[in-house]
Parts: sequence; structure tokens; C-alpha cells
Amino acid sequence: MKLSLVKRGAIVAAAAAVAGAGLTAAPAVTGAVGGASAATCKSESTETVSDAIIPSIKYIFQKSAPAEVGQGASITYSISVSTTGAGNPYVQGVWDTPPAELRDVKPTVKVKAFTLLGGILGGGGAFDKLIQERAVAPGDVTKDNASWRISHTGWAIFAGQAYTASFTYQLPSSVRVGKQLTSGGAAVRGTPDWSIGSKQMPNLTACTTVRAPNAGEAITGSLDSAGLGSSDGQLSSTGSLSDVLPGVIGGIVGDMAG
Repeated sequence: MKLSLVKRGAIVAAAAAVAGAGLTAAPAVTGAVGGASAATCKSESTETVSDAIIPSIKYIFQKSAPAEVGQGASITYSISVSTTGAGNPYVQGVWDTPPAELRDVKPTVKVKAFTLLGGILGGGGAFDKLIQERAVAPGDVTKDNASWRISHTGWAIFAGQAYTASFTYQLPSSVRVGKQLTSGGAAVRGTPDWSIGSKQMPNLTACTTVRAPNAGEAITGSLDSAGLGSSDGQLSSTGSLSDVLPGVIGGIVGDMAG
């Protein structure tokens, strides 16, 4: 692939910066906000509801997010539903209310749910293999006032096997280091109605603090600005820089020589 001089320069500069740092990630900036404020930024919350007919059966709803996220990266809010009973309620809809800064950012969504196809019918047999993660089609992720919604004919929930919907949002460049992002609540619709029904949970929130990007996130951002980000298979912010950097530099030099 032939690169323009602008793209070559951007990649070489980013790679040189990381190489000069000894291939070590820059330390995350923590404590960017006051201690008292940071103490209130809780990355997860939980709400428990007793079954309407069999009170000993509990339904546990949890919303969580990473405690910190790099500026310009993406953030995932996960909403989980589990039960302590032997029944098999079905989740039919999930609503995530993101922070105000992300309400116009359409998320990508993945669902982890019980399925026989990946376990018994797929030949695995082990119960832990009955939980599969699948991406929700973008067209099935819809805006609903201040929330983003997904729906289904019914994802099954079994005791000890949580259902989880993960909503991932790309942080806008306007969100600065030190900002605390507190999501709104969540809602879940399930069946039968006597167990879950339509459950509104305005207090099921999660908070994260935006920190300075680490070395991997910084170089990914540089490549993205040059039109050669991770979507082109160049580098992932979760990958090992020591593994990919020599190839990146070698490829650039070879391309420039050509």
C-alpha cells in the first residue's frame, strides 16, 4: 500500500514517540478531580427485586462501567440481569440512558445470553458454554427519548447465568480529562409479567472518570487522524506495542523505499 507523505509523517512521528518512551504505556492520570468528588463516582450499582409470587426468588439488576477511560476512547456500560431461582424469565427489552454528553452518540451493542445452540446442540455440553456473546444489528439499536433501546422476542435467564447487554459509546473529543461521566438509569422489560414486567430503574447508574490516554491509545488516535486507525488492522489500543511497532515501522520504511 502506497502512503502519502502526510500519512507517513504522522505514523512515523507517532511510532517514534512510543519508541522513545521505551514501549511503555504512559501512566494514567488519576485523581484529576477532588477526593470527595471522586468518592461519589461509583462505577457500578445494583438493585434487587423479589419475585411477586415467590419472594424467595430474587432478580438482580446491575449496571457497571470502567472506573476510568482514556480521553477520546470508547466507554462501555453493561446492564446485567440474573436470578437466584430456578425459573426461566425472558428479557425482551433493555434501555440504557447514557450521560448527557453521549445521548446523541449511537452505541454498538453486544448481548451475552443463554443459548442451546452453542452448548448442548453445538456439541459442547458444558453449561458455561451455553452463554454466547453476539453483536446486535445496528438497525436494531434505536433511540427512545434520552435512552438507547434493544428488543428481542426473549433472551432466557437461568439461575447463576446472567444476561448482559453492553452498550459501547465513542467519546466525543469535547469530553476532557478529569470529566466524570455519570450515566442515567436503565430499564428492563421481561416476561412473565409477574416476575420482571417493565422495570424502570432511574437509580441504576454508573460513573467513570476520563483520564489522559495511554501510549497505545495515543498512537491509535494518531493513526486514526491519518486515516489508518485500528479499523485498518494497523493497531489496537489493547494490543502489545512491542509486538506491532517493529512491523509498523518496517512497513513504512519499506513503503517509502518503494
